[in-house]
Amino acid sequence: AEPPEGTPICAELAMAEVQKFEVEKDPEAGMESPKAEDDVKPVPPAWKEVYGGSKFEVRSLFPPFTWLPAYVRYAKGTASTGDIEKMGELPYSIKGDLIAGLTVGLMLVPQCLAFALLAGLPIRAGLYSSFAPLVIYALLGTLRQLQVGPTALISLLTGQALDAVNLLGDEERLSGACTLALLVGLVSFLLGVLRFGFVVDFMSHSVMSSFCTASGVIIATSQLKHVLGINIKRHKYWWQTAYDLCKHLPEIDAATAVLGFTLLAMLTFFKKWKQAGNEAKRSKSLLWRFFPKNKDSCAFKSMKMCADLSSVLCVILGWVWGFIYREAGITSVRLIEDSESNGFLFLLPSFDCKTP
Repeated sequence: AEPPEGTPICAELAMAEVQKFEVEKDPEAGMESPKAEDDVKPVPPAWKEVYGGSKFEVRSLFPPFTWLPAYVRYAKGTASTGDIEKMGELPYSIKGDLIAGLTVGLMLVPQCLAFALLAGLPIRAGLYSSFAPLVIYALLGTLRQLQVGPTALISLLTGQALDAVNLLGDEERLSGACTLALLVGLVSFLLGVLRFGFVVDFMSHSVMSSFCTASGVIIATSQLKHVLGINIKRHKYWWQTAYDLCKHLPEIDAATAVLGFTLLAMLTFFKKWKQAGNEAKRSKSLLWRFFPKNKDSCAFKSMKMCADLSSVLCVILGWVWGFIYREAGITSVRLIEDSESNGFLFLLPSFDCKTP
């Protein structure tokens, strides 16, 4: 079928891809033959919404007007077919959202403090950037699965950008980071107005996979010094950081390393346990056979709850463990620092031409 006149090129490509005949093996002829049209899967609702084209509506600027009524109807059990289609493959769940909110809330403070250290900014910058993106995106965002706010990679790139222009003081770096954030926001807003997001559809899997792998290596290398309790200076390239870590390996603090790697092992354990598969696969495993396997048992449900809240448990355990260290007189596990702020201050960044 021909797409309607005026359909965007990206929509034509998507529709053409979906309308292709699927092939199946013909056992008699020994060759592939097209399936019947009735066997072809329909176009997913999400594809229709993205590629089908729709008229602009003012309420689309405020997505809660659309998804919040559907969420309430789904919770009451009165959801319509349209509500279920818009929901997508991730069902609405009050319980799941409460667990997610609790996890994000407890993880937000230590995570953003770590992001501030990664960017070489005062820790109050991490606190400032933690709550505003969540509140604003809840009002204006359109994707439920999207992570908003600072990330490890963005923090690392911000720190390198500030280092490149020789901004060393805390106030200079704060001003530079605010200016950079404003410029990136303006560019992102312009790309959104131009509907430039379709470019992502043309990025190959190998490019995205390479990007994620390289990001993981860089982030892990930059954070390993905190896990080992080693004090080294910032470097521009990850291999310089790795070389410096190897030179300072004799300076590893045992108390810090035990705490860090124990929490890391705990997170890894719960993640692997959740991905162990069904009861049959767990029974054949050399390790998971000794843990709860029946999904209907109380032990399995309790352990699954712990796995869902593993990040929260690690944060709480880390706090308690650090407190025990302090009470026992072990001071080698360093505190981050005190926040030198009396509250939130909303100021526009200064575009100072004298800044190097």
